[in-house]
Amino acid sequence: STLANEAVTYAAELGLASVYTDHSLFGFNDIASVILNRVQKVTMSTVGAVICVSHTCRDNFILRAKLPPSSVHVIPNAVDPAKFTPDTTKRDKDRITVVVVSRLVYRKGVDLLVGIIPIICKTFPQVDFVIGGDGNKKLAL
Repeated sequence: STLANEAVTYAAELGLASVYTDHSLFGFNDIASVILNRVQKVTMSTVGAVICVSHTCRDNFILRAKLPPSSVHVIPNAVDPAKFTPDTTKRDKDRITVVVVSRLVYRKGVDLLVGIIPIICKTFPQVDFVIGGDGNKKLAL
C-alpha cells in the first residue's frame, strides 16, 4: 500500500528499524506492475526485514524488490486446523475436493485458477473445486 511504502521511507529517514509485510503477488509485464516494482525496489532498500505470507509470495517479492533472500521471511497466515477439519465420515472416498478461499482478484493469482481448473477437471474427473470469495474475477471462475 502507499501508506506502508511511506512508513518505510519515513522510518529510514528517522533512523528507525522497519519490517514490511507483503500479502500479494504482483506481475512483471504490465505498466502498473513495472511502476510498482520500481517503487518497491527503492522503498524496500532501507527495510530491516520483510515478512511474506507464503513461499510463493516470498519468491515473488524477492524478484520484484531485488532484496537479498536472507532478509525476506515467511510467516503463514494463522489457521487453526482443528476448527476446519471436515467430518471424515461424510467424505466421499471417490472424490477429491480442492477448496480455495481468497479474494478473487488478479493479484491473488485467480487467473492461474481460471486456466488450470478446466485442465484438472478434464484430466481428473473425480476432482471438485469449492471456491469462496469475492472480487472482480469471480465471474471468470
